[in-house]
Amino acid sequence: MRRIDANTLNALSGSRSGEGITVFVWYGSRLAYPGPLPVASWGFSWDRTRQIQTFDMTVADKEGRLAPWLLEDPLGVGGSRLQVRYNVGGAGSINIGWYRITGAAPAERWHSYRIDDAGRVNADSSVPAGKKDVLISGGATIQIQADDLGAMIAADRLLAPESPQGTNPTVVGEIRRLAGDIVPVVTSPGVVDRPVNKTLIYERERLDAIQSLCKSVACDYRMNGDGQLEIYPLAAQAPVATLQGGPEGLLVRVDREQKYDGLFNRFVVTGTGTDTPVRAISEITAGPLSVNGPHGRVPTFYESNMISTQTQAYDYSRTMKDTLLAGLTVELKVTCLPVPHVQQGDWVQVGNPVAGGQPFILAGMVKAINQPSNGTVPGPCTVTVECSYSDVQIALGGVDRG
Repeated sequence: MRRIDANTLNALSGSRSGEGITVFVWYGSRLAYPGPLPVASWGFSWDRTRQIQTFDMTVADKEGRLAPWLLEDPLGVGGSRLQVRYNVGGAGSINIGWYRITGAAPAERWHSYRIDDAGRVNADSSVPAGKKDVLISGGATIQIQADDLGAMIAADRLLAPESPQGTNPTVVGEIRRLAGDIVPVVTSPGVVDRPVNKTLIYERERLDAIQSLCKSVACDYRMNGDGQLEIYPLAAQAPVATLQGGPEGLLVRVDREQKYDGLFNRFVVTGTGTDTPVRAISEITAGPLSVNGPHGRVPTFYESNMISTQTQAYDYSRTMKDTLLAGLTVELKVTCLPVPHVQQGDWVQVGNPVAGGQPFILAGMVKAINQPSNGTVPGPCTVTVECSYSDVQIALGGVDRG
């Protein structure tokens, strides 16, 4: 969750007006433009299945001075960073994050005027003597694309394969080393560091190495509101927001989606670590994905030369089965008022109305957030929440669905 004071958090549940964003542009350690940018529209997209998150905006430049020509111009792509804050009317502001400008497309307007210029001679021109033509800027509209600072980590690829450094390297220590002087690294409560094998090899992609290290301690990463790389646990956490209806609720609508792809129920593992390959199969034999039920038989296959015994093959096939069952989720598509303090990877509660008129509460992890604007005013946002399938089964067990 982004840092938010109690007064601002309370304001999000009250009468909401005067909300919007403020954007400053920095080049190195200095402000590149003396004041907030004149932003006409904007939008954020966060998704924890992506390595890099995005921010787009339209700058309405009335004087035509911000349209970039050079890489080092304030809105050029040669290193300018955007500091973005979300303002809650009648309360404080929330640091949304820092973004690197990755694309700029200006559309300029010019007006032509013919003015007096005593004594001027315009040889071989249709402009009369004593006159000259001048162009006056009619302003510019600049479309800006920006990525969070993960883009700078991704761009700074390793020059050669590397292994963990130091006498007793740890996962968090290695992430801090790999992030180097690009961004600071912090950890959320619940992150448990552990030693890392010194024989590990990082290939060329620095950000891939960081993500793999996070996964090795059941964590992921995100860029927080202060421009830091934050390591956070994937285990269930206390909800940071409740999205529900009612007089002081944030909820507008809840939708959900199901997909057939990936619903395997037979897990076939082949070990090629010996002259004679070994093979093992684990199956789901109960519940809606049973191989004996209406779902049918849907196998998935895995082969590895690291598996050399029948026991290893069976254990891995069982792990694949257990992992799929534990990872089954119901995705809720929640349309609600803006929740600028909530990030991908946070846990929230969602109040779900059902046909019988009995709402029930589900907790889940935020997978994605899309926050657009209507001009300069924030529009409703869409939050994708992943809820455990078993939690949904238990919750629906006591609800009349009509």
